[in-house]
Amino acid sequence: MTSKEEKKKTDDKKDAPKALDETDIDLLKRYGRGPYFEPIKKLEEEVKEYSTKIDKLIGVKESDTGLSAPSEWFLAVSIKMNVRGTRKW
Repeated sequence: MTSKEEKKKTDDKKDAPKALDETDIDLLKRYGRGPYFEPIKKLEEEVKEYSTKIDKLIGVKESDTGLSAPSEWFLAVSIKMNVRGTRKW
């Protein structure tokens, strides 16, 4: 081997990246986050929890059918319209 080849091998060994440890990984995870990231994330999770609780209490799932909420239904009027046979749709 020539001295150039030996020098190239030693340079390659020096330039090889070292493995990341726990602190380096933690630093990379936090690098792009702002000072309010964690409180905002916590509030978003709370909003999701309350939203699911409200949906369970209401007992109605959202749908893409365009139907109004059961509290806004006029069942008596709809029954009369069906009996008379005068639907507007």
